[in-house]
Amino acid sequence: MLRLLVSLYIVVFASIIAINLGSETIWRNWVEQAPDDLRHATQVAKNYQQALTYLQKHELDSYLRAQPQLSVFSYEDVAWLPEQLTALKQGEIITSFDDEGNALLLFVVNDSTSVVQLGPFAPAKSAKVKQYTIKLLSYSVLALLLVIWLRPLWIDLVQLKRTSEKLASGSLDLTPTRSRFSAIYTLTQQIERMALKTASLMSNQKQLVNAVSHELRTPLARLKFALAMLAPKAPEQVSAMEEDVTEMEVLIDEMLSYARLEFANQQLHMQQCDLAPLILDQLEKLARTTSKNLVTDIISDVPVECDPHQLTRVIQNLLQNADKYGQSTIRVTLRRQHNMAVFMVEDDGPGIPESKREQVFQPFSRLDKSRNKDTGGFGLGLAIVSKILSWHHTDCQIDDSELGGARFTLRLPLVA
Repeated sequence: MLRLLVSLYIVVFASIIAINLGSETIWRNWVEQAPDDLRHATQVAKNYQQALTYLQKHELDSYLRAQPQLSVFSYEDVAWLPEQLTALKQGEIITSFDDEGNALLLFVVNDSTSVVQLGPFAPAKSAKVKQYTIKLLSYSVLALLLVIWLRPLWIDLVQLKRTSEKLASGSLDLTPTRSRFSAIYTLTQQIERMALKTASLMSNQKQLVNAVSHELRTPLARLKFALAMLAPKAPEQVSAMEEDVTEMEVLIDEMLSYARLEFANQQLHMQQCDLAPLILDQLEKLARTTSKNLVTDIISDVPVECDPHQLTRVIQNLLQNADKYGQSTIRVTLRRQHNMAVFMVEDDGPGIPESKREQVFQPFSRLDKSRNKDTGGFGLGLAIVSKILSWHHTDCQIDDSELGGARFTLRLPLVA
């Protein structure tokens, strides 16, 4: 960061000095050297003043009559400002303006009681256009220098953005490039090392998932076969052991399922589909296995943009969660609301305390700390729901249901 601050300070400091020097040079050679009638007339007035100084009174009157551009009047004819009167008495040439904005040059002659007027002269042209032009050029040069300084920084930031997007999508083919002229070269280098390390860890995780899928299932299969052979000798003990083996298989399946989700989002197949048939299909499957009362309010023709396979898993997990914790009734609702498809699953179970509603979406998180087999599950169902919905740029909200339990609500934008 010190390199960034120092380079920015040097660029801004050097640019301001260069712009000030350039602006001053341009102003001096382009504006101040431009023809100025008033400046020239002031010099002419000085020449007249010097010439009139050496004339006698009778010569002065005849000379003034011969010069139509000059006129004479007395002090008393004008209400002078104090500073004007002082300047005239000191022999200076002062400038005054008439009602039309024309310039008048005034000075005194020998007797110090008469004032000679030279003019009028058209007002000098305003230099505001040139002034604002120089300002515009100065700011443009400063902006250009800053753009040149920012370009390597911008390239590095874009590269970091692409790297983070690849990591977020599970893509591990990182080919980082950076500019050595960037002010954040060191920072970029460290972040790229971190990204490569993260990609390596993700690759190792993927290999571990594949290894677990193959290596654990084989001994479990042999164990189940051995238990089947021992069943006639000790049926009660073998039955309990078979339940444990089955539970291990289910746990492994859920762990592998959740682990694969880390890499599944790069294979999403987003398409337009009707949400209603997906829900009705899962409700039909749930009705075959549950004894609870299913109350449904499903409207038809609810088109959304989604991956149908992954969204079906979300619906299935929410329904299974309601079936697991509900007492007697499950209510499922699908409706339109403000250009959104709103899907809700409610139960009459114990509900979820408000302080625990974020926690239930974490992997292996369960409100029942005892891990009682009667409630089932390993705390991965809602974690899978949260992961899939994050790919669809939405989430699942939990609140209290009118049935007395929990209500899970998800919203997806409707397709026009």
